[in-house]
Amino acid sequence: MRPLSIDLRERIVAAYENEEGSYQVLAGRFAVSKAVVGKLVRQHRRLGTLQPQVHRRGRKPAIRGADEERLREHLAKHPDATLKERIEALDLDCVTNTMWTTLGRLGWRFKKSHGEPPSKIARMSPSDEPTGGRVRAK
Repeated sequence: MRPLSIDLRERIVAAYENEEGSYQVLAGRFAVSKAVVGKLVRQHRRLGTLQPQVHRRGRKPAIRGADEERLREHLAKHPDATLKERIEALDLDCVTNTMWTTLGRLGWRFKKSHGEPPSKIARMSPSDEPTGGRVRAK
């Protein structure tokens, strides 16, 4: 849903300040909800602006700022360290799940790299035979 235009916001607040009606009357007049009228009036009083406000959802990251920079340096120096080793080395107050999500946010993954050439060992059995070399009865 798009934010209301600044013009409509200004008209709603001006009508309330001119005592042209209650929240409910103004909501019906401007075809918005009663809660929107109240929100705009409070926002105008508290912030002095009617611009749409940015809503930041969710919790803030537990590892951020200086700790995140130290983590990046640790990742570069010790790419094979475990989650617990990283927490202990950086003396962070968090659980392993927090470290896991932080590394995911930073773009680090724990999959094996396929940089090495594939194994030169040939398959032991042809691919059309069942596993284990047994022949099934038909």
